[in-house]
Amino acid sequence: MIGFAFYSDLVYWYYNPVVISMNAVMARFVTYPGFLLAGGNVGGYVLVTGTILFFALMLSVVLLLKLLRLFGLQSWRALLLAMSPSFFFFAYCNIDMVGILFILGALYFALKQKWTVSAVSLGLAVATKVFPILYVPFVWLEQDSWKQRVKYAAMVALVWSAVNLPFMFANFQDWYLFVSVQGQWGLENSWMIFVMPQLSPASHYLSYLLISLGVIHILRREKMPLERAWFAATLVFVLASFKFPPTYFLYLLPYVVILGCNSLEFLVADILNALIIATWFTSWINGGDPLASSSPTQWISLVRQVILLGILMRVLRYDPRAILREMLKPLPSFHASDTLGS
Repeated sequence: MIGFAFYSDLVYWYYNPVVISMNAVMARFVTYPGFLLAGGNVGGYVLVTGTILFFALMLSVVLLLKLLRLFGLQSWRALLLAMSPSFFFFAYCNIDMVGILFILGALYFALKQKWTVSAVSLGLAVATKVFPILYVPFVWLEQDSWKQRVKYAAMVALVWSAVNLPFMFANFQDWYLFVSVQGQWGLENSWMIFVMPQLSPASHYLSYLLISLGVIHILRREKMPLERAWFAATLVFVLASFKFPPTYFLYLLPYVVILGCNSLEFLVADILNALIIATWFTSWINGGDPLASSSPTQWISLVRQVILLGILMRVLRYDPRAILREMLKPLPSFHASDTLGS
């Protein structure tokens, strides 16, 4: 959206195709057919890419319905995906619907213990967005032997390689552009903008550290259902990442559907997420620089993240009020008689 006019990364890529290489390889499987079949017409390109994303959406809904039946939830909950403000704003913004399809496929077949099919789907998800690699350790907890675990991880790596290697061999520098650009990316809609400069390299190291600690913490807690563990890991990723573009919010929506969540807080976070792009290109609202810590856009993003942090705590079964009470307890008084050697 530009103010309240339509914006899409996919359309921007049509006019600046080099940016496609700054994204994971699966972006090419969505855009290249559009270039091939559009005949140099942006309308044709939008039609082709939109059809691919719509097909991914329909398959995602089929998987959502299967998962809802598996959990004994009503089928109408699948409509919550389409009713989301973020879905309305971002379903045709990037290739995230493709990533969601592969994540749902990986989850569904993992729950059915069809490990090979699940690993293939997860490998395709990682080729779309890198973060689903975080799901692998949680699958290992569901498996009975290290042979199964090694085979699962190897299949994920093999599928990712099968998608990426042709592009690596064809033009390695073009393929590597994704890695190099992401390595230089500044802070984007992250709470870190309030504690460090927007282009600080330290933000990447802090992000990787926090994501690692968060995932390890979830793994060390009492074992939880796979779908809830994946939801928690996704929340950790978006909260600890140095960038949290509003399109990432789409990856939270399927979990809200299948976990039976009716949270008013999540709806507020969803609305705030949509407001980020609604203010992004409007200088009189965003203060002239939507990435600056002083911008209302970043304050909207911060509130969104605070709400999601509260949801993560609930998913992990923490009581925020008890934690707050513990933090606000007065420090014990100190007397000279308490010193060493008294």
